[in-house]
Amino acid sequence: MSHCGSCTACCRIFAIPEIDNKPAGQWCQHCAVGVGCRIYQQRPKVCVDFKCLWLLSREREDPGEHFPEMLRPDQCKVVFSASTNENIMAATTMPGSPDAWQRKPVRKLIDTLVRAGYRVVVGQPASTYRIVFDHRGQRDVKMTPPDQDGMQWNIPTKGADDDTE
Repeated sequence: MSHCGSCTACCRIFAIPEIDNKPAGQWCQHCAVGVGCRIYQQRPKVCVDFKCLWLLSREREDPGEHFPEMLRPDQCKVVFSASTNENIMAATTMPGSPDAWQRKPVRKLIDTLVRAGYRVVVGQPASTYRIVFDHRGQRDVKMTPPDQDGMQWNIPTKGADDDTE
């Protein structure tokens, strides 16, 4: 069983409606930054169920499949996570680090995911502007503002196929 260590990046980037409607991009009131959750045993199900791609990689049996420490979200400033579409990987940058996705190890991971058939959507928490990477290359997309659950969807441009579905 893997653990997050001192990484608390997900406690900042995601909206958590179950905790006083915590908005995306702000620290959770229960987060001891760099330490962990102060209500760990009672945290919401969404927090219990969440695992970023770095954490999932650390659960692999083959240590050669573990992501390096430099790709841990608090180190690289990008949280890679599954989306509601199994073919789309979200790459959410930490507030204050909007260009973190351009750093070599992060960009290499994006390229690896694209080669594996994923579409990677990069952007800041709750941003209505994102960048999509897929087999067609890189392009900008507009997103809806977050709904009450923090969910967002792309706004298709006229004449273009759906960029994130």
